[in-house]
Amino acid sequence: MKKFILSIIFVLLSITTLFAQQGKYQRKSISSVETVWIKPGALQGVKFDYTFFDKMVDFYIEVERFDYNVLPENLLTNFREQANALTEINPDKIGEILENTVVKEIVDILNSPDVKKNRGLALKDEAAFQTFAATKAKSLGLTVKELEALMNSAYIYLPYISSAKQEVEKKSITVTINGGILWYRVKVDQDGNSSVAKLLTAKTMGLGLATSGSKSFKKYRFGKEVFNTTEKQYAQYDAVLMWVKNLGFKTKEINAFKLQAQVVEVIGRKYSFPLGFLEGVHLDDGFNLMEFEEDKEGNEIAKRVGFVRVIKTGKNIKDPTNYTIAVQLLGRIQYIGGEVMEHPRLGMDRRIKLGFITGINIPKEDTYHYIAAAGDTLKILKEDLTNAAEANLTFAYNIAPIIGMTQTFLDLGIGFGVGLAKFNDDTKPGIALVYDLYLGFTKKLWFSRANLGISAAGGIDMLDLLGKWDDNDYIYSVNSFSVKFGADLEYLINPDLSFNFGASYKLSFPYKVTLEYNESEIFSEDSDVDDLFPDMNLGGLKFSAGINYSLGSLPFNLFGFLDPLKKH
Repeated sequence: MKKFILSIIFVLLSITTLFAQQGKYQRKSISSVETVWIKPGALQGVKFDYTFFDKMVDFYIEVERFDYNVLPENLLTNFREQANALTEINPDKIGEILENTVVKEIVDILNSPDVKKNRGLALKDEAAFQTFAATKAKSLGLTVKELEALMNSAYIYLPYISSAKQEVEKKSITVTINGGILWYRVKVDQDGNSSVAKLLTAKTMGLGLATSGSKSFKKYRFGKEVFNTTEKQYAQYDAVLMWVKNLGFKTKEINAFKLQAQVVEVIGRKYSFPLGFLEGVHLDDGFNLMEFEEDKEGNEIAKRVGFVRVIKTGKNIKDPTNYTIAVQLLGRIQYIGGEVMEHPRLGMDRRIKLGFITGINIPKEDTYHYIAAAGDTLKILKEDLTNAAEANLTFAYNIAPIIGMTQTFLDLGIGFGVGLAKFNDDTKPGIALVYDLYLGFTKKLWFSRANLGISAAGGIDMLDLLGKWDDNDYIYSVNSFSVKFGADLEYLINPDLSFNFGASYKLSFPYKVTLEYNESEIFSEDSDVDDLFPDMNLGGLKFSAGINYSLGSLPFNLFGFLDPLKKH
C-alpha cells in the first residue's frame, strides 16, 4: 500500500514542470495500453512470440526508474476495434485513435467529481479511500485495482508494430520489424482536473538474421538465459530484441524520464551525486552537467555546461548515502549544488577509420602459375605488393558494466581496401582487394577530454587479385590468420563524437592460397603454405585516422546477449 500512496503523491505533484524538481529524480508511474499492438495482417510469415517480446519490454522499457501499472482491459475494446480497422498505419493515425478512445475514457474517469474529490483521500485515511475506491470502481465496471491503476498512471505508452516480415532466400533467413512507440502524460492541475498530453512519437526498426541448417541458431542466449529455437525463431528474437532496445533508448531520451540529481560533493574533476543501482545507473554511463536560468518570459530553462562519465556506481539500494562518482570530461568545473542529467546511449560505439598499410609482402613470383589449358604461365604482378589503403568499420560494445573496469570495449571490426599493386600488362585490368574481420578488446586511458586507447585483436585477413588473362577471368586469393596490436589517441569533440588517429601492427600467418582461372580451380594449397610461400605476409604497420560515435540506435542486434550481465 505504501507504493500506492507514493504513486498518488506523484500524480498530485505531476502538475509541476520537470525542472521545478531540480536536483531530484521522482520515480515515474507508467502504464501500457497493450503489450504491443500489431496491425492485422502485419505478420508476414512470422509466428510472433509474445512471451519473448514481453521479456524484452520488461528489460529495456519497464526499467528500474519506473513503477508499472496495468490499464483496465475494458478500456481497450474501442481502441482495438478502431485500430484494427485501419488500412494505413502511421503514428498520427494510431495516436488519434488512442486519444479518442483510451485517453478520453481515462480523462473522463479522472475528471469525474467523485474521483477529483477523493483523489487525495488515501493520504488522510487509507481505509476511507478503500471504501470509496470499491464503491466507485463497481459503478464504473472496474475492479479496485483497475481504478487504482488509472489514478496512479502518470504516463501511458503504446508500442505498435506496423509490419513484421520474414524472408527466406536459399539458406538465409531475414526478419524485419517496423513500428514505434507512443508516450502520453497524465496531468492534474491545481483544481484536480486531469488532461493527457502527447510526449513522444517515435519510429524504429529491428533486423534479425539466421542461416538454416546451422547449429549456431538452435539456441538463443540472453544473459544467462538460453532459449531453444528454430532458425526462424532465432532471427525473430534478434529483430525483436533490437527493436525493443531502440524503443527503450527513445524512451530514456524523454526529458521527464532522464535521471537527474544534485551534486553533493566535488573533488577536483570528480562529482558525487545520489543516484545508483536503484535507478539503473551503470559504470561508464554519461551525465550532462546542467545550469538553470530564466528566459525573457521568466520560464526556467536548462543549459548544458559540461559532461561527466560514471567511474563508480552508487550501491544505493540499501544505503541511499552511497553515491555515484563521475569524472568530468567536458566543460568548466561546477560546484556543489549543481545538477547532473542523464545522457542516455546504447552503450556501443561506431568507429570509422581510414588507413595506410605498409609491410605487406606478396612477392610477384608467388603469383606466377602455369596454366595447362592456355599452355603458358600466368604472371599476375609486375612488382611485389607491399602497401594498401583500407577503410575500417568497428562496433565497440562497452563491457565496463560487466567486468567492472571503466572504458573497456569488446570490438568487432571489418575492413575493406585496395592493394597498391602493379599488374603485368597482359593481366590487366587488374585490382587487388584486401579484407579483414577482427574480434578484440580496447582499453581507454583518459586524461581530461582526450584518451589513449590500447587495443589487441585476432582475426582473418584476405587478399584477392582479380583480372583478365587470355580473355578469361582469374582470382588469386590468400587467406591468413592474424593478430594485431594498436594504440590510438582520441580527442572528445562532444559527448558522442570524437576524433582519433593512431597506429597498429599486424602479424600474419597465411594458411591458404588458391588460384581460379576461367571459373575452374587451378591451384589450392592449405597445408604447405609456409614451405611453398615462405615470404608471403599480409601483416605490417598501419597508420589510420577517423571518428568514433556513441550510438543511440542500431537496426541489427550486436552483443545484445551481454546486456543482462551488466552489474557494475
